[in-house]
Amino acid sequence: MCRQPLIIGAGPAGCAAAIALASRGHPPVVVERSTGPTDKVCGDFLGADTIARAQALGVDAVGLGAVAISHVRLVHGRRETESPLPFPALSLSRRVFDQALLDAAKRAGSELLGGQTVRLVTRTGEGWAVTLGGPPAESRLAGTIFLATGKHDLRDRPRPRNAKTAVGLKQYLHLSDRARVLLGEATELTLFPGGYAGLQPVEASRTALCIAVRRDTFQSHGGTWDQLLAEICRLCPRFAALLTESRPILPKPLAVAGVPYGFLHRRTDDGVFRLGDQAAVIPSLTGDGLAIALHSGRLAAETWMAGGDAHRFHTVLHQALAGQMRLSGALHAAFLSPLFQPLVLRAAAIPGLVRQAALLTRVGSG
Repeated sequence: MCRQPLIIGAGPAGCAAAIALASRGHPPVVVERSTGPTDKVCGDFLGADTIARAQALGVDAVGLGAVAISHVRLVHGRRETESPLPFPALSLSRRVFDQALLDAAKRAGSELLGGQTVRLVTRTGEGWAVTLGGPPAESRLAGTIFLATGKHDLRDRPRPRNAKTAVGLKQYLHLSDRARVLLGEATELTLFPGGYAGLQPVEASRTALCIAVRRDTFQSHGGTWDQLLAEICRLCPRFAALLTESRPILPKPLAVAGVPYGFLHRRTDDGVFRLGDQAAVIPSLTGDGLAIALHSGRLAAETWMAGGDAHRFHTVLHQALAGQMRLSGALHAAFLSPLFQPLVLRAAAIPGLVRQAALLTRVGSG
């Protein structure tokens, strides 16, 4: 039987597992569909736990040029409130962060198969047979499968979909000097009916703009980036002021549909270790997705090396994330609701409440 583990996906979760496995004498094969670093629909936020976990894996975010984030600011219409974060935080683009993790995984001894798409994963008497799309097409045997494909599902192993799935959009911008000063060292969330838009400075004097929006809301505004931005600017003068004289950096916005915010994997009988967004999709407003990815990757590797199976891993991971996911799901629903959005701003103005919410939406806080 082939005992070599195979990891599908070379993002933060997959690389965390690869580094942990390879550094303990179990170098995995890592299959990645892209051939080089890419931008991702992600807020680029690194909380203190993410920074520490990355450091333990050999990645120094500050050394990569990450910028400090000290405040969170909420905006709705003409109202705004801000609060200091209760922990150190940084902002670093996923392109840079993911490449650093992948380099660390390769240094540890992992084998990378880039530019390969996984078509099918099948249980066999020898473990698993993984069919790669190529070119050229080939099949690999593996003793264990770690599924770390992020927001993108394998065709034969999809996550559940429902009417509450969202559309995620992202663009990098060059803001005007005035707008950059106005934004400061903050992650700023602008609430609008059916969604929220996050602005945050990243390295190289750029700004990340990420939007989470209900599918029906997005379609009601024509289903285009420009029309959605125009509507948010109409509703929020501050957002419009920040984007005045801004210039997009990417040729076109990044987009991912059907994001199942609040999903927490419960099935534990198929033998697959699901990592990162394949295990849990925390709403992006919490900024804890990367911490969950790194935590799940390392926990899966350590569980496997200790002789545990996928059932054991998912049981432990569920216990660590359940409380956090419930609270973040409630916050996400309030942030999307036109009825509750004004109340969110009033609640956020209560001293200490934002701090407590930020702390309770960290890995293992529940």
